[in-house]
Amino acid sequence: MSNIQADSGDEAAIPTTITTTGTPRPKDIAKDAAAKKQAEQKRRRDRAAAEQAGAGRAAAEQAGAGRAAADNAEAGHAREVGAGDTLVSWGGGGGGGGPTGRQLLLIGLDGATPELALGAWRTELRTIDMLTSRGLRGRLRSSTPWASAPAWQSLLTGQDPGRLGIYGADRRVNRSYAAPIPIDSHAIRSARIWDLLGRAGYAVGVVGAPATTPAPRVPGHLIGDHMGPGAPATYPAALAEQVALWLADDPPAAPAAGDEIDRIVGQAYARTEQRFRLARRLLARNSYHCFVLCDDGIAQVQRALWHTLDVTHQRYSPAHPFADLISAFYRFVDDQIGELLEYVGDDTAVAIASATGAQALDGELALNDWLIGEGELRLLERPARPTPLAECAVDWPNTRAWAGDGGAIYLNLAGREPSGAVAPDQAEPLLASLAARLRALVPPGQAGPPAAGAAIEVYRPSQLYPIVEGIAPDLLALFRQPGWRTSPLAGHGGGWLSARGGELDSACESPDGFFILYDPLSPAGGRELADASVYDLMPTLLSLFAEPVPARLRGRVLVAG
Repeated sequence: MSNIQADSGDEAAIPTTITTTGTPRPKDIAKDAAAKKQAEQKRRRDRAAAEQAGAGRAAAEQAGAGRAAADNAEAGHAREVGAGDTLVSWGGGGGGGGPTGRQLLLIGLDGATPELALGAWRTELRTIDMLTSRGLRGRLRSSTPWASAPAWQSLLTGQDPGRLGIYGADRRVNRSYAAPIPIDSHAIRSARIWDLLGRAGYAVGVVGAPATTPAPRVPGHLIGDHMGPGAPATYPAALAEQVALWLADDPPAAPAAGDEIDRIVGQAYARTEQRFRLARRLLARNSYHCFVLCDDGIAQVQRALWHTLDVTHQRYSPAHPFADLISAFYRFVDDQIGELLEYVGDDTAVAIASATGAQALDGELALNDWLIGEGELRLLERPARPTPLAECAVDWPNTRAWAGDGGAIYLNLAGREPSGAVAPDQAEPLLASLAARLRALVPPGQAGPPAAGAAIEVYRPSQLYPIVEGIAPDLLALFRQPGWRTSPLAGHGGGWLSARGGELDSACESPDGFFILYDPLSPAGGRELADASVYDLMPTLLSLFAEPVPARLRGRVLVAG
């Protein structure tokens, strides 16, 4: 327990004592969180912020319209709407069963930042504040790279991107020049938390977890992450009928009126509420030992509006009309968590985690445009607009290197790629040359490299990971300089792109997420854990169930179960 420290002073003030009667339970926390809903002044403030900005107004109002009726239905144990006996009951009362009788609720919040959720806004997030004050908390160092797709799979599996074979949002499925495909459930070959617990005899429920479409088989129920038109993918397949009826039973969603910001924020409110509502309905009908809910609404809103919050952002302006929207969305999510806790057992352990944080995006390095300028990538015709490389006319026989998603750089190696232009004995000198040239780059507006060293660090995957699976890049170019990332699109007309003009996202991922773990059977009183990583959460959660931690996992158990 040497990694447990006292509360640090760099976050918002935290009460040192909590007055309770007996051991606090998740339902007690939910009741405390519900008190916030009675504070109409704060509710009106959140609604006024959305209306003032105009962004997400329709969705925010829709989130309130019809909620009472829907929640009454959930309180009545998820009113049946014609599904018959399509769902399996795993027991009643939210407790018991399974080898140990333990239960876990894991909530993943993509993009939620420790600086806001555990710091500046913690006292405004009543449910998160309660869980944090009574449990454990800490920052989570993300994976390398810390893009959302590999980071989440590292958190859910306890394995690094090399073993997973996932290095970005897309993956090459073979050595051809075909377009890479998005990461989906077919790309995940390692067991996630619900898989390991399921094999041990526990019933699981999953809603919205990354890369769960098409729906994989689980020992329980799963609703996939793609929430497009119609019902999402489900396991078992029969669950899709019930989900479709539940969605049809919801108040109709009107499209957000206004500009692009209205649409983005409106969709975020609608998707987030839909996921939490589906989770409540599953929990009202069934008892699970492990229930996982993941949502990406916070990340969506931050990508669009971070410049309204961060005074260091290039596009920041005081008194921005959208300034309160990110904080309002955090409070909205916090309310949703509080409502969800009403549906779990008194002894349920509750974990909240984010695999990455967020930071202001200053700009991008268009890697393929840079490679064109360096003479390593040749096009038969320059695209008229920024275009994925797979859609460009590439002169492959005269191309030596090209870039993919997340800073990945591939050599066009003879004997490996169809039109390889780099002889095997030229590969090492070329890789060393590319790495040196990239490390020498300095982002615009800087007189020289940052004090900590090069703005860009370049890695060989074998340097980062003991095992390298899949079609790994030959190099990974990752910005050490905060606020910068790479782009794989070609046709910008130059290598450096600025976020000042508004064409790029407002925010990008930062390499620190966070976790909160509250176990009613072993409350920790708000202690902070230091030096934790995304790889540590899986072993720690397995320990709650007294399950053995597989030797292949990279992390460690943070606290005894």
